Amino acid sequence: MIGGRSGWLAWPAGIVCVGVVAGLVALAAPAVPAALRFVGDALRTGTTAGPLRPADAPKPLAEIGTALTDDCSSLYPPDLWVELTWAPHTVLSQNQAPLPTSATSVVDAVRPAVRMTCAWRDVSGGTVTTTLADLDASAQPIVAAGLPAKGFSCTASGSGILCTRTSGQVVETEVVRGGVWLSTAERGWHPPGYTDRLVARLWP
Repeated sequence: MIGGRSGWLAWPAGIVCVGVVAGLVALAAPAVPAALRFVGDALRTGTTAGPLRPADAPKPLAEIGTALTDDCSSLYPPDLWVELTWAPHTVLSQNQAPLPTSATSVVDAVRPAVRMTCAWRDVSGGTVTTTLADLDASAQPIVAAGLPAKGFSCTASGSGILCTRTSGQVVETEVVRGGVWLSTAERGWHPPGYTDRLVARLWP
């Protein structure tokens, strides 16, 4: 009721207000699905430093090129990319930082040329850092000899080697094959099958 007014004014005014609200709701309804999609996309992409395109097919290794693509999604198989980017509060930093391995003397001896470094951090503060670098083919025997001396355990991987070293919550994995060095350091976060899936992606 409208204070100080008679009922014959209050009822029509109330009916008009209800009609206006109903009209606004009807007008806004078609935009609700689009708004929900927008919010969902914003939440998924807002926690990363680069564009998220999990539906895109990643580029073959030969097409990644010798320079940084500024898009770590080209390095990952689609299923692993989706798992990492959709994990709660995951942050991705894309740069050209040096290889994350502790075997810095081996890196200094062969001087690999970094293509890209993809550094991930999860909700608990764990990190996974992966660097893809070019390496002169003649340097592979130097890496194969140098990593075991730094505490790595090495096995054959196709035409190259795969070396691992574990110290507490830190797991380092080095894959050297065909003039490419894939180096990963996992600290307190170990995505299932991470290195195996990258190797299958890069050297199918």
